[in-house]
Amino acid sequence: MNTSLDDAGRCLLSVAWNIRTGVPRAGARKEEIRARLQAVCRSMGHAACARAAAGSPPDHVPFLKLADLAYEIDTLLLLVDTALAPDADRDRRRWAEIETLVAGVDDLVDRAATILGGQLAASR
Repeated sequence: MNTSLDDAGRCLLSVAWNIRTGVPRAGARKEEIRARLQAVCRSMGHAACARAAAGSPPDHVPFLKLADLAYEIDTLLLLVDTALAPDADRDRRRWAEIETLVAGVDDLVDRAATILGGQLAASR
C-alpha cells in the first residue's frame, strides 16, 4: 500500500510512463486527453517526489486519486472503438463517462497543487 507522498509521486510517474500513446485508430480527442494526462501525472509526480524529499509529510491521497483516475481514463480510452463487435451506443456511454472523469482531473490537480503550496497551478 502506498502510504507516503513519495510513493504517490512514484505512482503518478508510473502512470504517466504507461499511458498508451500512438494507439491505432486513436483519434485526436483520445490523443489530446492522453497527452494532458501524461503531462499532469509527470509534473505532479515529480513535484510530489521533490516535496517528499524536503521532509514535509503532506496528504498524499489526492495524488493517488489522480493516478487512479488517469489510469481509469486511459483504460476506457482503449476500450472505445476497439470492440470486436462495434456498438455505437456502448461507445457513446463510454465517451460520456470519459468526459465526466476528465472533468474531475482539474479538481484533483487543484487539490494536489494546494497541498504543494500552489506551485503547480500552471500544469493545467
